[in-house]
Amino acid sequence: MKVALSARVEADIDHQLQYGIDHFGTAVAERTFARLDSFLFKFLADYPFAGRRIDEGGVYEAWIARTPFVIFYRVEPAIDTITVLALFHHAQDRAAFDPSD
Repeated sequence: MKVALSARVEADIDHQLQYGIDHFGTAVAERTFARLDSFLFKFLADYPFAGRRIDEGGVYEAWIARTPFVIFYRVEPAIDTITVLALFHHAQDRAAFDPSD
């Protein structure tokens, strides 16, 4: 399956990367985001149903190992696509996240 990032996720990645660089240094941030990239475009593309299903609309939640990140994504088998809807730091409040937005 192909993986598509929502505009929200692209902005979240940019923000989190800059935060990582500012607080932990470039090397640590690059390693962390290499893991994120590998998870999204290799693992998730091959195993789209690996996350925990959270609703009947095909939305899943996945914690990305060895990173502080949690993603929400929708699997759309009819168009062979996984759309990543949101990326959160594990400490962020995700209660208000609405996958239908």
